[in-house]
Amino acid sequence: MTDIKVPGSGNIRVWWGATNAFADYKNPTAAEINACLDISDAVSWNDFDFNLEASNQLEDPAITALGKTFDRGFANWGGSMSFYYPNSFDDASSKYSQVYDTLDAPRTSGYVVMRVDGEESSTSAADGDFVHVLKVMTDGYAESVTGEEAFRYTVTMLAQGDLAVRTCVGGGTPVVTPSTLASSAGDHDQLAVTWGGRVYTNGVTYTTSDASVATVSTGGVITSVASGTATITATSPDANSATCAVTVS
Repeated sequence: MTDIKVPGSGNIRVWWGATNAFADYKNPTAAEINACLDISDAVSWNDFDFNLEASNQLEDPAITALGKTFDRGFANWGGSMSFYYPNSFDDASSKYSQVYDTLDAPRTSGYVVMRVDGEESSTSAADGDFVHVLKVMTDGYAESVTGEEAFRYTVTMLAQGDLAVRTCVGGGTPVVTPSTLASSAGDHDQLAVTWGGRVYTNGVTYTTSDASVATVSTGGVITSVASGTATITATSPDANSATCAVTVS
């Protein structure tokens, strides 16, 4: 997986999707995301406080434990977002009005989709974008008026258990490079896997058809063991796969 540091301005976008917006929220398509409500223009970044946080550490040892043990709790996310009020609450064509009508009621469940990279000029999700998909429920609602700042309302959002972090949009079938490999016993060769237009080598799982001929690590490193042929299969998170045919001499 590749990471490119980009500025937040213009690259980060936020969508709101209904609870049935995705066939598989862990593998969203660009069409599914673009069918959601783009709430980005209505979001006030001045006091944006919605994010991912480290999971809790749970100190709950068994009675037979020799010492203190710590377990990782569930991942945490949530917080609040502030939105600009619409100029007219009855303007169905206004994005601000649409966002208000969608999120002002407490106990509204849905998915927050945050694009964490992308093209600065793009207002739409596209294959290859990295996004967080986080299921939430709206909770508290409060008006935010401070001095001469814009008239805003703040919605608190509570985590609802489903999350996909830095998932690749519309991955589709992966491409494995090389697709064929001739090697000698003892050689080590690195596969590269592209998925959704991204180098996604560390994001897929690998299997070998014959470990006595060639093995493969979780990072796509093939180790040739003995003469023969084997097929290395790389499977993407959305269950698509591609192969590399290995011949060891």
